[in-house]
Amino acid sequence: MAAVETYQAGSLLLSVANGREGIAAFDRLADDLRVERRLTQLHLGDPDDARVRRALVAQREETDAAARRAHEFAVGVGPGPRGEPLPGTRAFAPENDRLAGLRADVDRGIDRAPALTSYSDLIEETAEATGALLRPLERGASLPEAALARRLVTAHEQLARSDALLAGAIAAGAMNYQETAHFTYLTASYRDILADAADEMDGATLRRHDALVTSGPWTATERLSRAVVTRPPMTEGEGDRPAEWNSEIGVAAGEWDRAATAAEPGLGGVVAAQLDRTVDTAWNAAMRGLALSAAGGALTLAAGVAAILVATRSSRRLTARLRQLRDDALSLADARLPAITARARAGRGVDVTAELPRLDYGGDELGQVADAFNTAQRTAVGAAVKEAEIRRGANRVFLGIAYRNQTLVQRQLRVLDEIEAEEEDPRALRRLFTLDHLATRARRYADNLIILGGAGSARRWREPLPLADVLRGAITETEDYERVRLTSAPRARLSGAAVADVVHLLAELIENATQFSPSGSAVDVNCGRVSGGVAVEVEDRGLGLTEEGYAEAARVLGEPPEFDVMALPEEPRLGLFVVARLAARHGVSVRLRPSPYGGTSATAVIPDRLLEWAPTEPDTQPSALVEHRHLNGNAHGAHDGRG
Repeated sequence: MAAVETYQAGSLLLSVANGREGIAAFDRLADDLRVERRLTQLHLGDPDDARVRRALVAQREETDAAARRAHEFAVGVGPGPRGEPLPGTRAFAPENDRLAGLRADVDRGIDRAPALTSYSDLIEETAEATGALLRPLERGASLPEAALARRLVTAHEQLARSDALLAGAIAAGAMNYQETAHFTYLTASYRDILADAADEMDGATLRRHDALVTSGPWTATERLSRAVVTRPPMTEGEGDRPAEWNSEIGVAAGEWDRAATAAEPGLGGVVAAQLDRTVDTAWNAAMRGLALSAAGGALTLAAGVAAILVATRSSRRLTARLRQLRDDALSLADARLPAITARARAGRGVDVTAELPRLDYGGDELGQVADAFNTAQRTAVGAAVKEAEIRRGANRVFLGIAYRNQTLVQRQLRVLDEIEAEEEDPRALRRLFTLDHLATRARRYADNLIILGGAGSARRWREPLPLADVLRGAITETEDYERVRLTSAPRARLSGAAVADVVHLLAELIENATQFSPSGSAVDVNCGRVSGGVAVEVEDRGLGLTEEGYAEAARVLGEPPEFDVMALPEEPRLGLFVVARLAARHGVSVRLRPSPYGGTSATAVIPDRLLEWAPTEPDTQPSALVEHRHLNGNAHGAHDGRG
């Protein structure tokens, strides 16, 4: 037994020595990657800043040197007990082109968001390496110290990531909705972690933490970040210009740089102090183990049989407790935690304390592991709840603006109807029809905001409407309606409850076809009966999409995602998102595929349950449906039934 304890103590001493060296190497690499990530965000935000470009080139050399040192250490340590390599052995190997490929993409001018994500993934590799080096030290008194160190490493990275994100946005001169939501999540997360961890800190870690949170740079960083998060989400509309997302940041680059570049290293100092405390605790435990094993050799030999019996009993009890802890943790992580998070995202109230049961396994090391898991769960759910509150607030803003705009447009359309009814001059009437058409499109754009906010259109039809009128209404709600050719429409009537949404859905598909095809080309709308309903096919002669583009469109149309993840690098595809929402609401199947003419063919299948058929009457011919030369009285009739 004494020999075993001596071996275990010696093994722990070796792990401490390796951990001290490796943690220093990977911590330095993480710091260099964070600096390079921040400079990259500044460069992508303002590519013409030569000073930032020079600093970025110099920092890349520093990062490469740190990566070489970390890789050399990882190779020297060798594989783990199960043959797995230490993180960093492959991620930062000279022959691995991940970092080089990322830099090449940056030099080609990729967007800031994917660059931020890719650099953050590399930094996560260094955090995994640090975690692997801490794992052998997680024994006895060093177990809670290591758990606290892991959480502080996470808080440090979230602060640094939020700094890089905001610095890039300031350099670019604007901050969109997705960047604001991401920044809000990051700042809320690191604040929650630090608030929960403050009571667990001790010694140098606590002193550095207290000095940090009372320092001027930290106070300034908190004040500025809260100003970014709480700024008005929308700008006021003026004249014909509608309200828009408020992309102005309101924080000066120099002011943020002075605060954040001092606060972030300060939090890094807190992390370093906790890592040192963890390593020192493990070292002291190993030394005590060596001393006790040497002094108690004779006693251990005499008490061997009794110790074996006690150990067997304790092992069984500990194994049972570990198995129960594993089952409880998996039950919470796999079932309850996702359900609570989903409810928070759906806007339903969540009482984190009441609905997330605490794992209570006593005050020993196993209980401390359970406590660490409890803290991590509360932090994750709390962050999800805050994110959901932010999303609901943004949705309320969207809906408020959209409903106001919709009311104004409806009043405008009613006034236009009255003027058109009294006007006899053909020339003036044509111009009034043009205004009517523009107002109809504005109403659809207001409906888009309402749909994005999770509500439905205010327009309703009491009675079913002929499918021909539905198609005519969709075409006349698009900008270049003169280019649209309708071949035929079955003699069917569409349920009144679905008219507004189906018109809106088809109008989005038709307008997308006209916008992304040559101005002189025609857009064909073919309509016919198929198994299970009616298929409306919109075909253009534009450039089409890539294979990846069609795959992404199919994913969105098949399962409409949350609005905040719909952002694309340059411009969000709001039309695709709206189509997906409307299609899911009424069971309409929408599919995009390449057209034989080189463009895109969009097919929407309206299910039979929304249709009423008149099988004895022939299909309507194109000339009876749409007049493309001008908006005549029948075409204008598509506005009938608006709420």
